[in-house]
Amino acid sequence: MPNKIIIFDFDGTIADTFSHLLKIGNRLADEFDFKKIQRNEITSLQKKKPIDIIKHLNVPILKIPVILRHLKRELHKEIATVELIPGLKEVLPQLKKKGHILGILSSNSSENVATFLRNHNLDFFDFVTTTSKLWSKNIQLKKIIKSHKLNRNNVIYVGDEKRDIIAAKKAKIKVAAVTWGYNSAKVLAEYHPDYLIKNPQELLQL
Repeated sequence: MPNKIIIFDFDGTIADTFSHLLKIGNRLADEFDFKKIQRNEITSLQKKKPIDIIKHLNVPILKIPVILRHLKRELHKEIATVELIPGLKEVLPQLKKKGHILGILSSNSSENVATFLRNHNLDFFDFVTTTSKLWSKNIQLKKIIKSHKLNRNNVIYVGDEKRDIIAAKKAKIKVAAVTWGYNSAKVLAEYHPDYLIKNPQELLQL
């Protein structure tokens, strides 16, 4: 069997950034005049699409690019305290040892991803690609496949959100949805990923 090319999402899949982004987002709410996320509505929001969350919070559409820049900049100030998803520290080197190619595709900043990987001594990734676009990961996945001359039949995208599943399907590659991130297992299952992963050890069985 040929080795796999496993491309990971970053936020919620590798890095446990949820609580940090929630806190930062609520700080920015005052500055950019949108609603704060209350603790009692987190579960319901995790079932929604990003565009529906934006509407629920009354986020000004035209200000989204600048809000995202502020969000990433503020996250960088806290990146030293962002934890690695438990179990990945043991799984990533095993995947690498099996000969698989590992990559990252993230809508976070390249600086944040690089700093996080360096802080956690994660030198297992063959490439890291970042995009400022929230809803066009499928385009970036296609670019990665083309630029690295990959056989898409051997590529798996690993993500924690509905949009990751949708992007992988549009790029015509397999997708593994992990349940420890931003969307619940029930919601992810509704989008029919090729694999539904409940803990990092299951990645070894792909």
